[in-house]
Amino acid sequence: MKLKVQVVVLVTTGIVLIAGSLIFQHCFSNIFSNMLADKLVLRPGSKTLESFKSPPVPIFMQFWFFNVTNSHQVLEGQVPVLQQVGPYTFEEKQLKYNLTFDDQEGSVTYLQNKTFFFREELSDGHTLRDAITTVNAVMMSVGAKFESLPSGLKAIIEILFMRFHMTPFVTKPAGELLFYGYEEPFLAHLAPVTKNPIHATGRFGFFYPKNNSNDGTYTVNTGVKGMSDYQEILRWKGADDITFWKADLWGGNSCNMINGTTGNQFPLPLRKDTPLRLYTAELCRSIFAAFQREVPHGRLTLYRYVLPPQLLANSPENKCYCTDNFTCRASMINVAPCRGGAPVVMSTPHFYQGEPEDAAQVVGLDPREEEHETYLDIEPTTGVTFRAAKRIQINIPVRRYSNLPSFRNVPDVILPVLWVNESVVVPLERTAALHRSLTLPFTIVEIATAVLVSLGVILTLTAACKVVLAFRSDDSDKVKNRKIEEKDRDGVVTEKLNDKNYM
Repeated sequence: MKLKVQVVVLVTTGIVLIAGSLIFQHCFSNIFSNMLADKLVLRPGSKTLESFKSPPVPIFMQFWFFNVTNSHQVLEGQVPVLQQVGPYTFEEKQLKYNLTFDDQEGSVTYLQNKTFFFREELSDGHTLRDAITTVNAVMMSVGAKFESLPSGLKAIIEILFMRFHMTPFVTKPAGELLFYGYEEPFLAHLAPVTKNPIHATGRFGFFYPKNNSNDGTYTVNTGVKGMSDYQEILRWKGADDITFWKADLWGGNSCNMINGTTGNQFPLPLRKDTPLRLYTAELCRSIFAAFQREVPHGRLTLYRYVLPPQLLANSPENKCYCTDNFTCRASMINVAPCRGGAPVVMSTPHFYQGEPEDAAQVVGLDPREEEHETYLDIEPTTGVTFRAAKRIQINIPVRRYSNLPSFRNVPDVILPVLWVNESVVVPLERTAALHRSLTLPFTIVEIATAVLVSLGVILTLTAACKVVLAFRSDDSDKVKNRKIEEKDRDGVVTEKLNDKNYM
């Protein structure tokens, strides 16, 4: 093969290796993202769907009660003194069922069943038999609902209170206050009026009968049409918005929009400057979380998102969530519109991020960021929640409802009842496996790129060396030929001179 052809082949091959490997390395991120997206898509028979239907990691619900230690004094107008008691730890099992796929819309509709199992060994010595004194939520709800009735009817309500021996505070076992419910004959008496089948059971609990139940159908995007809206909720209970709240500051319906996911998974790509949006049925509204910082979890680096203070601030933007002036406060939201009118105020635990004077209305609150902040730690490449703590407090407004004798002397206060921490942590061994899956392909590509670029450089240098050696060889031949020519010329000259001398 002629030298010119060899050089062209070596240089061309070297350039192709260098350019091709660098271009592939640059494009591999997009290729990998497409491969990852294909694995994340929810479709029948996929591993992702199985994890979607039943999360493979344990979820825990921890409850802390606020035991009222001076309930008799509160009835006389004194400040409530609270004693935090807990945790009462339950393991939560989630199961999505009745899945219906709509390929044209790119969605799946499902019901999600939640079942809770008490874990006494994780409850720091607390049992469900512990006696807790707290506000009588049934009595307060009745007082709030019938506050606008004529005086004569209010007297009937007070007579019913007396008939059923109801008082503004009750002392019940923790388990009955949570999922089991305690006997409340007054509810059964009201059932023909309220038409509520739960009231007909004659039992009440703050989470009764939510154990082994669902909160309605969800329709979410499967990802077949892209990851930008992956697992975002399209409809809840068949509707694409809710009807609980008033018009927003600009006269629109943004406060009733269903935005975001359920919190287990988020659309891709994940960006630090873009808030995460979620819909939470507990608050009956959409919320958002803002990026705070990067946090380690095993070998992974996660993005931590937290609920910013402005989410539940007492601001003009949040006026659409205000149902009355008494409960319209920072860190709180009165969910009566979606609780059948029951005056339930949801808030951050210990009124964290709220006004100091609200926490000072009772004795025993100590808001702390590390214990009471809600956060989500998201793996940015997959959008999966690897660690989270959703912390919500249940409160009941205690008021002198229409001067009913039972409430005549109680102080007007937002009384904390209990707070909940729903948490999940993906085990470190799973993070190691994911780290390998996410980093190994890039490591292989980097090594292969380095090898191919090196080989391309070697081939190019080899071609250059061949050219240089060829030029040197030509120069040497030219010098040699020149010397021969000079020698021959000298010989001819000498011969001519000799011929001339001896003629």
